[in-house]
Amino acid sequence: MKAIVAHDNWARGGGGEFVSAYVVKTLLQAGHTVAIVALHKFDVEKIGQLFGIDISSVKVYSLSYRLLPLFGLYQKLLFFIPLQKAIKQFKPDIVFIDCERYKQILKLKKKFRFKLLEYIHFPFHASMIERGIVPKEYRDVLENYSPAIDIEKNKYRKGFWRYYYRLWLRLYDAVARGNPFDSADIVMTNSCFTAKLIKLLWGGEPVVLYPPVRVRDFDSYGLKSFEDRDNSVVMVGRISPEKRIEDVIDAIALSSTKPMLRIVGTLIPRLRWYKEFLEDRARKRGINIEFYINVPREYMVKIISSSRVFVHATRCEHFGIAVVEAMAGGCPVIVHKCGGSYEDIINRGEYGLYYESIEDLAENIDRLLSSRSIWEYYHRKSLTRAQQFDEKVFTQKFLEILKKIG
Repeated sequence: MKAIVAHDNWARGGGGEFVSAYVVKTLLQAGHTVAIVALHKFDVEKIGQLFGIDISSVKVYSLSYRLLPLFGLYQKLLFFIPLQKAIKQFKPDIVFIDCERYKQILKLKKKFRFKLLEYIHFPFHASMIERGIVPKEYRDVLENYSPAIDIEKNKYRKGFWRYYYRLWLRLYDAVARGNPFDSADIVMTNSCFTAKLIKLLWGGEPVVLYPPVRVRDFDSYGLKSFEDRDNSVVMVGRISPEKRIEDVIDAIALSSTKPMLRIVGTLIPRLRWYKEFLEDRARKRGINIEFYINVPREYMVKIISSSRVFVHATRCEHFGIAVVEAMAGGCPVIVHKCGGSYEDIINRGEYGLYYESIEDLAENIDRLLSSRSIWEYYHRKSLTRAQQFDEKVFTQKFLEILKKIG
């Protein structure tokens, strides 16, 4: 079988990229021939280093040019160009894609008779949002997840940017599919939480396929005891406003245990202001904070496994790969009471703690750090739960899905 795996920005190195890379790996190991579609060329070796997945033998189709940064938003709309080229030349049996910008290939789908698998990380359709035809529950989730969304909306309502965005929206309508259940043969998503949002928007029931997590990387470290770990709270992920790291700083300031806060993640130049904001906030509140930026995965594993508590402060998180990694590292976890981390990973409190307010978070941090027995209870819960999201679980279910579509 011949398969195309289409993902626009492989260079980010985040959870979405890992899912696509792991689909490539799964297909190759199953004996299929694979091609990749990307918006731009990317460092194939870097993907191998980040994810431990060798895709160096896979042909990559991408645009041969880049627009000026001013038109970066427009360039995303051109994703269908390398995708069309790949389909015409490669003649696939299946196409796996994880964005909505593929309306132009639907005629090719009829011509070449391939099966289309769409994986939705988060349901998004700019036109539906702009026209206000989304349910309030969905809009609340979107605004809770991204605290900067109002700033972005205001930017595109003034002067030049108003016309820039209006034209972009018209072009977006030309390339974005409508209801995914009318376009794809199989619609998949990353959590039951996200599945509910998809049903709110389009009425269909997607297949929940949890992202693969490299839990075995933690096998040598996860069993470390309470005494063998530092009095620290660790957070992992992009260093960006939606992670709400400032909430954890404020909670630690309210706590009686006053642990160190460790931040492990990636930081892009335009968000350096956010790191400086966090450093200033921690300094004013007397909190010891450490940043580990763009560190190798092996180092990240050791930092997690030497910390006592993991906190995930993102609200309405779609899934939360970092939460599962922390559990594999033996950390009891605390997540916000909204999203896939709460509903799917800790199963509404069965496998970890949750909070709604800063005061709740401070109290839960103190519970775990001041009681070895409570810590050990959730430590064991974490280790058990993490195994249910192992890579092999993803592989098995994905191959079952392929069998069903023939």
